[in-house]
Amino acid sequence: MSKKKYSQATALSFLRPHLFKVFLAPTLKVIECITELAVPFLVRAVIDQGLTEPLPGTDYGAHYGDQGFVFSLVGLIFAFALVGFSCTMCSQYLAARVSTDYAYELKKNLYAKIARSSAATLDQFGKGKTLNLLTADAYSLQVGVQLFMRLMVRAPFLVLGSVLAAFLIHPYAGIAILSALLLCALVIFVVLRLTPSRYAALSRELDAISAFGDGATGGGRVLRAFNKQESELSAFQEESGKYCRMAVGIQKINAFINPLTFAFVNLAVVAILYLGSFAYPRTGLSIGSIVALVSFLTQSLAALLQFTRLVTSMSKAFASKGRLDAFLTFEEPIQEGTLEGKGKEGTHLFEFKGVALSFGGERNAIEGIDLTLDEGESIGIIGGTGSGKSTILSLLERFYDPTEGEILYRGVNLKEWKFAAFRDQIALVSQKPQIFEGTLRDNLLLSNPGASQEAIDAAIEDSLCGEYFPHYSDGLDHPVEEGGANLSGGQKQRLLLARALLSARPILVLDDATSALDYKSDLLVRRNIKKRGNLTTILVSQRATSIKDCDRIYVLDAGAIVGVGKHEELLSSCPVYREIYEAQVQAR
Repeated sequence: MSKKKYSQATALSFLRPHLFKVFLAPTLKVIECITELAVPFLVRAVIDQGLTEPLPGTDYGAHYGDQGFVFSLVGLIFAFALVGFSCTMCSQYLAARVSTDYAYELKKNLYAKIARSSAATLDQFGKGKTLNLLTADAYSLQVGVQLFMRLMVRAPFLVLGSVLAAFLIHPYAGIAILSALLLCALVIFVVLRLTPSRYAALSRELDAISAFGDGATGGGRVLRAFNKQESELSAFQEESGKYCRMAVGIQKINAFINPLTFAFVNLAVVAILYLGSFAYPRTGLSIGSIVALVSFLTQSLAALLQFTRLVTSMSKAFASKGRLDAFLTFEEPIQEGTLEGKGKEGTHLFEFKGVALSFGGERNAIEGIDLTLDEGESIGIIGGTGSGKSTILSLLERFYDPTEGEILYRGVNLKEWKFAAFRDQIALVSQKPQIFEGTLRDNLLLSNPGASQEAIDAAIEDSLCGEYFPHYSDGLDHPVEEGGANLSGGQKQRLLLARALLSARPILVLDDATSALDYKSDLLVRRNIKKRGNLTTILVSQRATSIKDCDRIYVLDAGAIVGVGKHEELLSSCPVYREIYEAQVQAR
């Protein structure tokens, strides 16, 4: 789907191809309702005219003893039942099929939107919220569409039809039924007024809980390092308790619906039976009329209960629609440029000029970054946790745009380039292993599906995967669990390095990609990469020994560059670098 379509799409846009079926299902429901409303009249005629003894001065028992009359009406009842059942099955199938197809399209496009969104957009919405958009909110709309097709017309039509039919039988009975249904409608209206905003607030609380869960799994090591388990658990319990209280409060409001509607309908039944206790000529309520009226009440009560379910589901669906629309129509702040080609001659491959980035806090995450990268060059970036190393890489691949300064690619502002023009040149091995369920071969070939066996063997050798791959009897066809759960940390990193080398992209970015390797293996991998000779390399590490052979090293501290130069130069000119190096050498 094009970006223009994305900007115009809303949650219900994906329902347009199904509009005919969306309105066909309620039409079938109308036919079903007509058959349901006709049956009590036929039952009334069978009882009052075919099964009741004649009463002088009335038409009761006009066909008493006429079996042909009775069986013809019974046959008509069965025919109406068959028509109603057929319409019901068709409409139910249409509702299920359309809602499922709609949810599939919605989730597919929503997932594509998430995949196309920049890191800045996902940070703004929150990862927990985007996960809920894809699951809970999309499901709420699916249920809402299904119930709309099944009940939106059926419930009101059946209620109004029952009231009209009751008036046709007897005015007083019609008033009794109308009064009961109006009181029920008042209850539903009050619930409808109170619940939508509460459902929206409940969804926001679910987003907060999801964020806690993501932090507990993704940031577990950091939490353990700083002994934050108890405070995180306490915060999670507080959010969960808040969510529980809000959910219980909504259910308490909804809990008033059933007892009150049953009470009002039963009062109407009492009124009908009271009217029917008088003699026929006086009130006109025969046994057949009472049976028909109770049947209408039963139908209207069932329709009202269905309508309350519809109201609840539609409240959730409207709240979810608002959240989905806000995401789907959100204008992506990082827009793709149009330039592709070779750029300007005689310029740096990448150049940062006075770059700063803020995530919305009081101070910038990084500030005053001046950095250059030339083809065939290797640069190192070192600094403590939170110094801004990974942030620079995110800017390099334009996951974020700088709030100050500019980034040039081949002499042209990065904003003017197509994403593929520079991203396709970069092979990134990040801190977090991106390993998928399948086999070792599957994970290797993700970067280059058409790679030759010779290229695969070279990547395996240079990444030192050859030290453990041959130990498997099934070789590259050895199964890998999701996330590489059956691999050690060092095995995961070597596999990722092999994948990056196999991609044959000219720029190799290693973001703490050898942190799980021992110092000797780290050195061998770097030597193998250097022997390739055709790579522009960016090494990001907290190990000084991993970057000391780079052509140029940038030292970061608190989001700023505090030193630039070669290893020997920085030992004498940059206290931060010297402190890091000496601490690590002594630790060894």
